[in-house]
Amino acid sequence: MTAHADLAPLKADLVLLHAPAFFDFRDRRDIYFPFLGTSGDVPITPLYEYFPVGFKTLQRFLSERDHRVELLNLSSLFLRYPKLSLAKIAQSLDARFVGIDLHWMVHVQGSLAVAEQLKALRPDLQIIFGGISSTYYANELIRYPFIDLVMRGYDTHEPMHALLNAAERGTDFSQVPNLLWKSREGELHDNAFSHKPESFSCGIDWSSQPVDPGRKTLPIREILSTQNAGCAYNCGWCGGSREAFRRIFDKKKAMARKPLDEVSYEFETMNKLEGIGNYHFYSVGSYNEPNARLDHFLERVAATHFKSISYEQFHLTPDDFLKKMAEANKRTIITLSPESHDPRIAKLAGRGVYTNEEMEAWLARALEHGIHQVDIWYFIGMPDQDERSVQETVDYCHHLLEKFCGTRVNPMICPMIPFLDPASTFFEFPEENGYRVFFRTAEEHRRGMERASIINRINYETKALSRRDLVHVGFRAVGQLMKAKADLGFLPNSIAEGYIGKIDDALEFIDAVHEADCVEDAGARRSALSALGDEILARNNSILFSGVMNQALPINREVGGRWFDELGWDTEALDAASAAAS
Repeated sequence: MTAHADLAPLKADLVLLHAPAFFDFRDRRDIYFPFLGTSGDVPITPLYEYFPVGFKTLQRFLSERDHRVELLNLSSLFLRYPKLSLAKIAQSLDARFVGIDLHWMVHVQGSLAVAEQLKALRPDLQIIFGGISSTYYANELIRYPFIDLVMRGYDTHEPMHALLNAAERGTDFSQVPNLLWKSREGELHDNAFSHKPESFSCGIDWSSQPVDPGRKTLPIREILSTQNAGCAYNCGWCGGSREAFRRIFDKKKAMARKPLDEVSYEFETMNKLEGIGNYHFYSVGSYNEPNARLDHFLERVAATHFKSISYEQFHLTPDDFLKKMAEANKRTIITLSPESHDPRIAKLAGRGVYTNEEMEAWLARALEHGIHQVDIWYFIGMPDQDERSVQETVDYCHHLLEKFCGTRVNPMICPMIPFLDPASTFFEFPEENGYRVFFRTAEEHRRGMERASIINRINYETKALSRRDLVHVGFRAVGQLMKAKADLGFLPNSIAEGYIGKIDDALEFIDAVHEADCVEDAGARRSALSALGDEILARNNSILFSGVMNQALPINREVGGRWFDELGWDTEALDAASAAAS
């Protein structure tokens, strides 16, 4: 395939491609992406350009076995270069396989749409899906005519190596474990889902990062490590919980740990990264680690001079480990997720392992032991959680800000939208847990993501909060907490006021879009949305192209330079291609 003149071929045996949550989001006048500000550690847009960290482990594992693997984050690419087309990208792929992740269901529309268009543009490319949601929906996904293969599993390193070897030899794929595939004649084959290793086998090479575009204010520099796959705990809303892991992967043991030598390898590569002292390090899954492994991990942290480090913790970290964490890095941040201030609701959600009083006493000790900051996350969409309960959570956050004023105790709150995770206990058994699920299949989720209104895109509601309530109560709670932080001096008034203004505007416009999106007649619905088209486009552009922010640091920062901003080509080539397309 001849590449486009102004974009060189991207040569690889396998291109791992991450799609935006919605394709094509650019210049859309019929779907609204309301402002909220991401709740996670790294700022992202409503397109969820964060790709699964398995892309990085696969790249290293397969590259060391003489396969060429390139990463392409189409979501970040289209945000940075909105004039580039998928057709131009497709014509420049010099590869046999394109692997598309459907890891989190929020990407279902974008992943399927990109796959369909790639297959139409380049029928010679073989499209393979992988990830947690791909494994859960494998039998449905393989029946889409534009998907050739689905690779199941939480660790697909050896199966992908076997697949690429088979392709190089020109043999069929019948000996590749975990694979669903179609022959050239269209016959469906289901290989045994047999590769389920006890260890999570591969560390990441962090020694180089995507090129920072340079002209950045407050650049987003973060790297991470995942010490395990699976989970020791069973939060009912989570698709990565203990029981969800067992459902998806048909494996009794719901934990696969990364070997310690692979953990050490990751830290060795981090120490080779230029400017490591400017990077924040996010430790994923550290709450699942036994003491001996955590000690080993903290030794590696102490020898690596990160700017800061954060750990998620399920229980209240014991004092001896608080001291070790603070000694390993002076800017240590601990994240707690009680989900609700109400111990009863917290327990129903799968948490509730400590009381508010115990947490407050622990907070004082943690700060005393030298912990730099504690982030406390509350979630909206939990069982039996009504509007009053959410308001009481906001009030409790206000109490925490007052009690720990002048310290770095940072409560945050967020609605669980758009999706309740497939395979989670609440998704599998909704009625018993006080939920109603609107979308069950991958196709129903895809169609749901194409609704103009964020309310109609949500796949669940609870007995206490309707889909509309989840949005209105949730957005208001975020705004109220921002106001409390400004009132108590935790945030500058100018930052909080700008954020709250965007929340208020979103709430008002969400209702206008929702009313139009609920018109029953299809033609009349299109007309109603068309009348709002200019306003939809203007708001979308202000959210998607002005930068990214999160609740922890509600300041717009430019897209680019994040560990997952893999753009495939260098910025000079992309600048030239974008200029030619303008």
